[in-house]
Amino acid sequence: LRREGAAVSVVHRDVEDDILKELVGQADILVTCAGNPGCIDAEWLKEGVEVINVGTTFSEDFDCLVSDVKGDIGSKASRFSPVPGGVGPISSPMLFRNTVKAAWDQANDHKSFDMRH
Repeated sequence: LRREGAAVSVVHRDVEDDILKELVGQADILVTCAGNPGCIDAEWLKEGVEVINVGTTFSEDFDCLVSDVKGDIGSKASRFSPVPGGVGPISSPMLFRNTVKAAWDQANDHKSFDMRH
């Protein structure tokens, strides 16, 4: 995204809520991966934001996977990945792809294999 001219902000778990709320409210694309259920309130989202919800945690209280974002994401976001079932289905094939590429590169003296073909 930076290469394309986007301003990218990375926020860690110790950031104060008011700063987090401000950054979330400015985001056109929000990628959550804190693994901290409900650390982001859907009310903070900018209208039309795209939410890629990577951060999932198993909740023993609810006996299911829960999101980093609490509330009605769909009321603000133009598109969002659901929890569960969002990014998980792409994670396994990409992990496999990267493993095959690493093995190929190692076996072929680091001559990179172009996996786009």
